[in-house]
Amino acid sequence: MLSNGSGLSVSNHFGSICEVKGDKISFFLNKGTNLSFGQIVRVDSGNSRFYARVVNAQSKSTLDTGEQLREAEGKEAFGPYSCYKNIEAVLFLERRAGKVRSPTFNPNYMDKVYPTTVEDSDILKLAGELKIGYLRSGEQTLGIVGINVDAIPRMMGIFGMTGSGKTNTELIINAQLVDHSPRTAGLIFDFAGQLLEGKELNNKGLCNHPFFHSRVRFYSTKEEKLRVGLRTLRPWKLRNLYSDITPPQNRLAEKLYQQLGEGWIEKSREEYERNGRTGITKITSAHRETIDALMRKLLSLDSRLFPPSRYSFIDDVIENISQGITCLVDISGITTEEQHRVVCLTASGVANHYKHMWEAKYEEWQKLPTLLITLEEAHEFLDPSKERTIFSAIALTYRKYRVGLNAVTPRPSRINPDVFAELWTKVIMKTELKTDRVYLTRNAPYLEYSDTEVKMLDIGEALLISEPKIRFAVPVKVTHYPEYLETKEKVDYNLPPSKHLKAMEKNLKRLRNAARNLGTS
Repeated sequence: MLSNGSGLSVSNHFGSICEVKGDKISFFLNKGTNLSFGQIVRVDSGNSRFYARVVNAQSKSTLDTGEQLREAEGKEAFGPYSCYKNIEAVLFLERRAGKVRSPTFNPNYMDKVYPTTVEDSDILKLAGELKIGYLRSGEQTLGIVGINVDAIPRMMGIFGMTGSGKTNTELIINAQLVDHSPRTAGLIFDFAGQLLEGKELNNKGLCNHPFFHSRVRFYSTKEEKLRVGLRTLRPWKLRNLYSDITPPQNRLAEKLYQQLGEGWIEKSREEYERNGRTGITKITSAHRETIDALMRKLLSLDSRLFPPSRYSFIDDVIENISQGITCLVDISGITTEEQHRVVCLTASGVANHYKHMWEAKYEEWQKLPTLLITLEEAHEFLDPSKERTIFSAIALTYRKYRVGLNAVTPRPSRINPDVFAELWTKVIMKTELKTDRVYLTRNAPYLEYSDTEVKMLDIGEALLISEPKIRFAVPVKVTHYPEYLETKEKVDYNLPPSKHLKAMEKNLKRLRNAARNLGTS
């Protein structure tokens, strides 16, 4: 038992340092004091104030191993002896003469260790513009934790097992983008159809945001808004539709486009279905294997998503994002291959618009909002064992265009290490699979001692790193999205009450069926 010499446990501090080595400290924990893995503590040492994160804990006694065994077996009683809790923590910041920086040295033996307070939260400067949650300190929460807008193009990722709270975190971050419109905007790809109505969050989704009707646009195959006309597809866009397309196939596509114009896909498909590869060789020359491979790709384009028209919803997305309007693209209900095509084609169109504006119309580019592209199932697009997609290029080279990527995945170990290194903001949630924990702790800065902590995180808890502003792993309690909505004032658009989306979809389906019947009669 640790006491202050009078036999009473000390209540105004956690304990006293018993060992210091490099950037690690050990301290005895006072009786009745509660701590948690990852908790930030403060050490006052002379003219310096140090901050450290708890990474390990051990229960010990002053008995040696043999004496402990004999006492446990009831063979012998020992006394008096002391039992104590030994806590290990890692230093990450030092405050001296009003300046905060990485530690220049370390504290001394028997320096006191204190819990962090709201004052310490202010010193750590964690309250960014895009508010994510609150600083966790044991069972309490202190000041606001957030990231700055300029962190968006430095790329970010949200990692955690299924059920850890990733969807809630996505909603909070994108809601902040909506709040800061037109300075910021988001392009969100929803693979499971959860974000609009918040199916797992008390049915509170982006549609419940008070600015949804003015600052958010929703695209879905169910409402037939997700359409990319074949006549808008140029040969160079095929690499976003098919990651395995070869240079000979690309050259053949370019020749067909030169000969047939904007209707090249429709006309070449018709010719191939009518006359096989002979029909294509009448238009232009190519090896038969190249012809068959390219035509199989073109024939696989689903007419529901790729009709023979000049309309593309991607043009509408680009226009909206340019005005600071967040676009939510629901790609649930279509095949994995179709999802991959829509996602890559859309992201490429928007990102290349920013790139083109930066190169050709710099003053107009400066007026564009800072963009964050949220990509669920990111490991499917950033796997090093697969062909690179537009998302690798965005992560590696689009920072200067103010385009950021938010890679959301339960499997961070399947993300290309080169791409992972470019994700300067990381929100790390509960991860039980050892392969992923090892990948995170080895490849993310300031996490070399945090394997146990990542495994022990509760639902909705996270570790946040956001370089260069936040150069340590901050324990965060992510704001619950329904609770966030309660803090927002409702906006009255003076609109008549509308039916639920599902009811509207049912009426639209009835009207479409009636139109088809009229057309056939």
